[in-house]
Amino acid sequence: MWFLIGTLSRWALFTGLLVAVGAVAFKLVVLRRFPGFGPVEDEAGGAMPGRLAARIGGVAVLLAGAGALGRLAAEVSVFRDPFEPLGAEIRLLVTGTSWGRAWLGQVTAVALSAAAFLLASARGSQAEFGWIVATAGVALLAYTPALAGHAAGAEHFVTPAIAADVFHMVAAGVWLGTLAVMAGVLVLGRRRGASISKRRIVDWISAFSPLALGSAAIIAATGLFAAWIHLGAVSALWTEPYGRTLSLKLLVLLGIVACGAYNWRRAPGRVAEAEGPPRLPRTVIVELSAAGLLLLVTAVLAGTTPPAH
Repeated sequence: MWFLIGTLSRWALFTGLLVAVGAVAFKLVVLRRFPGFGPVEDEAGGAMPGRLAARIGGVAVLLAGAGALGRLAAEVSVFRDPFEPLGAEIRLLVTGTSWGRAWLGQVTAVALSAAAFLLASARGSQAEFGWIVATAGVALLAYTPALAGHAAGAEHFVTPAIAADVFHMVAAGVWLGTLAVMAGVLVLGRRRGASISKRRIVDWISAFSPLALGSAAIIAATGLFAAWIHLGAVSALWTEPYGRTLSLKLLVLLGIVACGAYNWRRAPGRVAEAEGPPRLPRTVIVELSAAGLLLLVTAVLAGTTPPAH
């Protein structure tokens, strides 16, 4: 049972982190180029894309926080000494281990980011300050999984491994997290009565595509580096539990890349030509669903000991 709780907790942490990174990237890059639905709709419907993105980011970091709490419970269950008080065990784990210090950093980053996203979702000048703090909080949150994962336990090249893990996570958030936030903003905006034009959706896709392409390249480079450090031998891809899980992750990732390539080439035209209310193509839903599966496989992978360790 605790293996399942640990896996689901890591999934929640990774999913929340990626969407929070996506909220920041959506605000700083996509909305900087194409700010909103239009001044009339923004004021009348209260559906400013930046505020909606901040609300999505706030929910995402709370999901990451729930994942962090679940991870603590799972870790305590593994190392629990039945002859010691539970409070003392938790205190020792949190304050006396590198894993615990990374966990404290996660909780701190979650609290900081949640408060900042709340500020960013408000009207007025405080929103911009909220986004600045949210960016810092999400950056801290993105740094913590590497300190509590396989990268910190590598036998060689620990610092490059941690850096690669951070870049890998941030790039995934900039790609898949931004796509999720963009889709969420469109859905929430439509529910609040904001008029979202096809031209605006096409503009957002045009601003997002270079982000996705650059992020995919970073994910490939950092993923290869991590595999080189953790696998030990190519044969581990099919002979070791870690390698087989990594192989499954690569297969799912290839499917996401195929969906992403299709959306990159066809999505703007399909949005412009579609009849009815403007919306993202259905292939975006497929891509995001596959991303959820990818994060689940990643959560299992993060709980599996690499053969090179």
